[in-house]
Amino acid sequence: MHRRDDHDRRVRRRPSGGRVRTRRRRGHRRDRGRGRRRERLHPGDETAGLNETVPLRGGRPGAQNSHQPLREVIGQRRLLARLGEQAVSGDVAQAYELSGPRSIGKRTVATRLAQTLLCTSEPRAPGGCGRCLACRKIENGTHPDVRVVVRLMDQDRGDDRKFISIEQIREMQQDLALRPLEGAWRVVIVDDAADLSEHAEVALLKTLEEPPVHAVLMLLTPTPSRLLETIRSRLQPLPFRLVPAQEIADALAARSLPDARTYAAAAAGRPGIAIALASDEAARAARRALEKEFYRLVGSGLTDRFAWAVELADSERDPQKRNVLLESRLVDWSELLRDAAIRAHGVERPLRPERASESARLADAIGPRELVDLAIAFDRWRRDVVESNVNARMLLELLALRLPYAPAFAGKAA
Repeated sequence: MHRRDDHDRRVRRRPSGGRVRTRRRRGHRRDRGRGRRRERLHPGDETAGLNETVPLRGGRPGAQNSHQPLREVIGQRRLLARLGEQAVSGDVAQAYELSGPRSIGKRTVATRLAQTLLCTSEPRAPGGCGRCLACRKIENGTHPDVRVVVRLMDQDRGDDRKFISIEQIREMQQDLALRPLEGAWRVVIVDDAADLSEHAEVALLKTLEEPPVHAVLMLLTPTPSRLLETIRSRLQPLPFRLVPAQEIADALAARSLPDARTYAAAAAGRPGIAIALASDEAARAARRALEKEFYRLVGSGLTDRFAWAVELADSERDPQKRNVLLESRLVDWSELLRDAAIRAHGVERPLRPERASESARLADAIGPRELVDLAIAFDRWRRDVVESNVNARMLLELLALRLPYAPAFAGKAA
């Protein structure tokens, strides 16, 4: 464990590539910084509704949870190299903004950063060792110095609350006011930070203005524009970009996962989706169900399409979960449209070879220009879902109107 005076000096140094806000002291300049902390939900605490320990494993259901060093996280190489150097040296910012699409690796990187800071093995490696007691506790969500802040379940309604509450932020602040129990840092991860209520954002801003010297906060979000600008100005940005399909395919092959090229293409730049598809039959079944839904709608009239839009909009009360349902369809269906457009131009290299016959029928029924225009529109709508608070019902009705009509699919389950 580091000596406290050495630790305090490290925290107050300005890390390369970002600004850091430190505790204000008389005679010292206040540096603006970007920080982020991780919250652990304590079982038995009844003040914020249903509480539970939140494991920090990255990825989606079905993903492999074996420990991967930071350098082996798929994509984001420059960002991870810089972050790893900072974490190993202890020269970290006190608050970070991890932004990017869902399933891109933000949660995995936040976990690995926490493990790097609290790992007890020597020499420390970027991402932690994954074997020491501290690393294992973080992976399982039981480390007392790591807190994850998420939306809690509303026990009366039986589903997730709409926002992260101010009570949760106050609990986090009480934790941060204390010295770390087992390591040199207290780490908080807010996932997803765009779910903070208005009052919770104001309370969090106070912590970001005067963070404890032993604190590191990480705010994860696919929609950074929804955060208060006064909060974002105090966070060191870590933008996650979509990963090239070949890089994802190489990573899947290195992990001995099957059909690497097919699932890498299907993931649309998001490694978490590719890993889930390659390792989890339930994820593959869900993907096949979306394909069948698309071809059924393409062969249906407007009455059936609008009934589908209403049913899907009403199937999920949680706006965030409803947007996830919508986003998954836009991603999957734009790929089916691109496959058909490729086929319409005479290219025999579909992204989904198993759907070659359906792509050919769709290409025969709809012109290549319309297919390309629709694929572009779907991608634009997907960005709208991710980056702004769209009206899901209106967008579903727009989808019902804009989907092409192909009589070849009428009355058939693809």
